[in-house]
Formats: sequence, C-alpha cells, structure tokens
Amino acid sequence: MENREAVRLTKRVTAAILVVSFAYAFVNSLTSVLVNEIIDAFSLAGAAQGLLSSMLSMGLMLALLATPALQGRIQKMTMVLLSGLLQAAMLLLSGAAPAFAFFAPAIVLLGVGCGWLDTYINSCMVDVHPTDSPKYLGLLHGVFGIGSLLAPLAIQWLLLSMRWRGVHFAVAGLTLLAMLLIALVRRDIRAAGGLAQTQEARLSFRQLGAYLKGGRNLLLLGCGAVTSMVQTGVLCWIARYMLVEHNAAALGASCLTIFWVAATVNRFLAPRLRVKPLVMVALGSLLCGLFLLAGIWSGSAVVMCVAVGLVGLASGHFQPMLISECAAGYRGNTTLTTSALMIAMGLGRVAVPLVMAAISDAVSMQAGMSVPVAAAMLSLLLSLCALRVKPAAD
Repeated sequence: MENREAVRLTKRVTAAILVVSFAYAFVNSLTSVLVNEIIDAFSLAGAAQGLLSSMLSMGLMLALLATPALQGRIQKMTMVLLSGLLQAAMLLLSGAAPAFAFFAPAIVLLGVGCGWLDTYINSCMVDVHPTDSPKYLGLLHGVFGIGSLLAPLAIQWLLLSMRWRGVHFAVAGLTLLAMLLIALVRRDIRAAGGLAQTQEARLSFRQLGAYLKGGRNLLLLGCGAVTSMVQTGVLCWIARYMLVEHNAAALGASCLTIFWVAATVNRFLAPRLRVKPLVMVALGSLLCGLFLLAGIWSGSAVVMCVAVGLVGLASGHFQPMLISECAAGYRGNTTLTTSALMIAMGLGRVAVPLVMAAISDAVSMQAGMSVPVAAAMLSLLLSLCALRVKPAAD
C-alpha cells in the first residue's frame, strides 16, 4: 500500500512540475518577445539594448551561486514554491516600474526566481525518475517548449488589448496559479512524511571542490556555457535583428514560435534515439552553426526564419542531455550538478546579449548575429573532448 501511495505521489509531483515548466516558459519568453516595446519605453540605445536579457541572466546566476549552500537545508518543493512567488512579485513590480532604474533591479530579482525554479524542477525530475531521467527531462523540456512556442502568440494577442506592462501582470497571474498547484502537492508530500528521492545531504566544501576538479565536469560545464550562448543569442536578438536588418518585426516574433515548435519536437524525439547524449550535442552544435551561418549570408528574412527553425530542431536537446550527463556518477547530489551547469549556462546568457549588442552597434547586425555561430563551433569541440572521458562511478 505504501508503495502504491509513493507511486501516486510521484505522479502528482511529476504533473505539478510539468505545469510549472509550462508557466515558466511564459516568464522566460517575456523579454525576448517584448524587447522592442521595452527598448522604446525606456529609450535604450547601443549595448544597453542587450541589458534586458543580461539582467535576467545575472539574477539567474546569483540564484545558482547560492543554490549549493541551500542543498539539504530547504526542501526542494518549498524552493520551487518560493521561487515561483518571487517571480510573480517581480513581474508585478517590473510591470509597474515608472523608470528603468526601478525596472532593472526587478528584472534581476526575477532572474533569481527563474534560476532557482529552473534548477529545482530539473533536480526534482531527475530525483523522482532516477532510472529513466533522460525520458522525463525530455518531457519536462518538451512541455517548456510547448509553453515557449505558445508564449509569443499569446503575448502578441495580449498586446492587441493592453500595453507591455499589462502583459507582465497577466503572466504574474499565470505563475500564481501554477504555484497554487505546487502548494497543494507540497502539502501532500508533508502529509506523507516526505518524498525520499528528493532528500539530499548538506553539501560540503570538500565535495564542491572535488566536483570542480573533475576534468569531465569542467568540459561539460564549458559545453553548457557555449550551448546557452547559441540558443540565447538567437532567442534574445532575433526580434531586433529582423526589425533592423530586414524591417520585418512580425516575422521576428514568428521566428520565436518557429524555434520553439522545432525545439519541442526535438525534445520529445531526441530521448528515443539510440545515440549517446554527447554525440547528439556535438552533432547539434555543428548543425546550428551551419544553419545560422546560411541564414545570415542569405540576406533573406524568410531564409533566416527557416534557419532559426532549423537551429531549434538541432539544439532543443542541449539542456536536458547535458543535465543528465552532468548527473552521471553523482546520485544524491543532483542539486549540485544541476546548479553548477545552470551557473555555467547563466554566464553564457549574461555575456552573449551584451556582446551581440555591442558588435551589432560597432560593426553590423550580421556580425553581431554571428556570435552564436562561433559559440556553436566551440560547443562542438568541447563535447567531442568530453566524449573521451568516462563519468565518475556512483
């Protein structure tokens, strides 16, 4: 009977995490879809235009730096709930901000909530499905992809009847609904005496140091950083690129939806392929670089849009595959492995919008858009190197 109850509780936890992932996709898509409206509202210019995505990523990184210290001290579902509530509060605050000086710190704190939420829903999914985590991580990121492809459409629809500030308020409401579900599941977990799979010991500095000395770990973290630069570079800048380079703002928004349609298809199908995860990351990196380069060189808005879709199809599996690979040999420490990867990816996300904005302003939009191409080639090299090193034993 206890076994059946544990299975039912695991199913409820899984379902709640998937709902949260869907809602989180809307939060994650806001700055990419509303970049032009926010730039105009606060009269941002030059490299400052890249601050929107970088501030979110900065907050995400701050959260991830604090995450290992929280391991074993605060229950994981509690952290999911707290991070979601923080997101909702900052969405309301940023939507009401009268000036960029108020908007900026709210976005940084929103990033803190995003960082914690992203880490803990991934870590929980690995914990409750330890034997088939790639399948459930693919499902988790697939649901996130569905939310991400619907978000631009929903946001554009909302903009027909409200300003960008109102969109922030609407997404805050969606986040609060998801957190209500988490609160109910958390109550069930506490009533059942906890969920054993999600319990972790407190992390020591010795364990952290040993992890960071691992050559394979460092290669995977580097790979995570540059793959995030590929995806973030495309997602945070494509709307601006299409407007400035091709005068096709509507097509720029469509690119985001096309990317997420393709990435979602990838995330559901990739775990079914009998190919090593790192081989898939290497191949995806090569294809991303080639597709994006072809789109830039074509000089066509339509071809660029197709290229963005192909980048989504080639890169959708990057994060779930790398999360699974990082956790290999570290059962019982998935918060450490997940947060370390997220920190590396956060560094990439902070850097790439600023670099792309600065290069676009100083050289050309094509040069700025070529930054993810270079990142894709570096990802190819790092993933091939990581393939040659065996993971640690559990």
